Amino acid sequence: MTAPWVRGPEWGSRGLHQTGWVLLPLRVFLGVTFVFAALQKLANPPFFDASSPASVEAQMRAVAPTSPIGPLVELSLHAGWLVGLVIALGELAVGVGTLLGLRARLAAAGGMLLAFSFFLTVSWTTSPYYYGADIVFLLAWTPFVAVGAAGVLSVDSFLAERRRPPGGDAARAATLGRRALVSAAVGSACLAGLTALLGRALHAATPVPRAAAGGGADQRSSGPRDHPANQPSPHPAGRPPPGMQAVTDVASVGIGQGVRFSDPATGQPAWLIRSGARRYDAFSAVCTHAGCTVNYDPPSKQFVCPCHGGTYSASDGRVLGGPPPSPLARIKVALSGKKVYAR
Repeated sequence: MTAPWVRGPEWGSRGLHQTGWVLLPLRVFLGVTFVFAALQKLANPPFFDASSPASVEAQMRAVAPTSPIGPLVELSLHAGWLVGLVIALGELAVGVGTLLGLRARLAAAGGMLLAFSFFLTVSWTTSPYYYGADIVFLLAWTPFVAVGAAGVLSVDSFLAERRRPPGGDAARAATLGRRALVSAAVGSACLAGLTALLGRALHAATPVPRAAAGGGADQRSSGPRDHPANQPSPHPAGRPPPGMQAVTDVASVGIGQGVRFSDPATGQPAWLIRSGARRYDAFSAVCTHAGCTVNYDPPSKQFVCPCHGGTYSASDGRVLGGPPPSPLARIKVALSGKKVYAR
C-alpha cells in the first residue's frame, strides 16, 4: 500500500501526482529560500532598528519615491518594525507550509503576494526588469497556487484522510497528520527563536566600525585619497564652474556627513560626502547589483544597499561586501565660493 503522504488526493489523477514529483525540486527551493529569508531577518537586529541604514524602515523610505504604491509604503513607515515582523513571519509561514505541503495552495498564494509586494517596491526600478529576482519568484509560485503539493510528501494528504470513515488506516493517518502539524509548528517556532537569539548574540559580539572622533579639518586619511587629483576642483568665488550644477552649501554638510542630490547628468539619485574641511566626494546612489538606491551610514563610512545587503566604501565607492559586481560610479565635484557643484 502506498504511504498516505506520497499518495495523491482522492480528487487527483495519476497525471496530477506525477506533476507533484516534477515540481518537487522547485517546491523545495522556494520553501527553503523563504524560510532562510525569514530567519535571516529575525536574526538581524538592525533590520528592526529604525536608526540603522539596513533597517526595514530605511528600505521603505528609500523605495517610496519610486514605487507605484509609494503612498502606501509611506503610510507603513509609521509602524515600520511591525511591517518587517509581518513580512518575516509571513515568509516563514509560506516556507514551512510549502516544504511540508501544509495548506500548500494558501502558502503559494502568500508567496505570490509577498513576491508581488517586493516587485512593486525594491525591484520596481531594476532595469532591465529581468535583473530583479522578485518577478521570477512571483511567477514561480503560480503552479503551486493551481495544484498545491499535488499529494507528494504532503501533510495535506494526511489531513485529507480525516474525511474518510473512522477506523483502520484512515484513523492512523489522521493521527499522524495532527502530530506532523503540531511538530512542524513547534519545530519552526524553536528554529526561529534559536536563530534570532544566535544572530543577536553574534551581532553584539561584532564591533561596528566608527568614524574618528572630532572630525576637524586636520583629519586626513592615508593613501590615494589625499592625492590632489582626488580633491574637488577650486574655482573663482561666485562663479559656477562651466557645465556644473549647485548641489549644496559648503556649511550645510558636516565633516563625515552626506547629502542626497540628483546627478545632473542622469537625474538619478546620488550622494555627496564631505570627508574633510574642503574635501568632498560624490557617487551615484544606484547599486550596481540590481539598481536599488543605496543609503549612507556615517558611523561606518559606508554605502549600504537596503535590497540585497551590498556595501560600498564612501571614500572611493569600491565594493566592500555583498553581491554588487562593480563600484559605484564617481561624479565630478567642484568648490566655488560657498557652494559645492557637481557634474
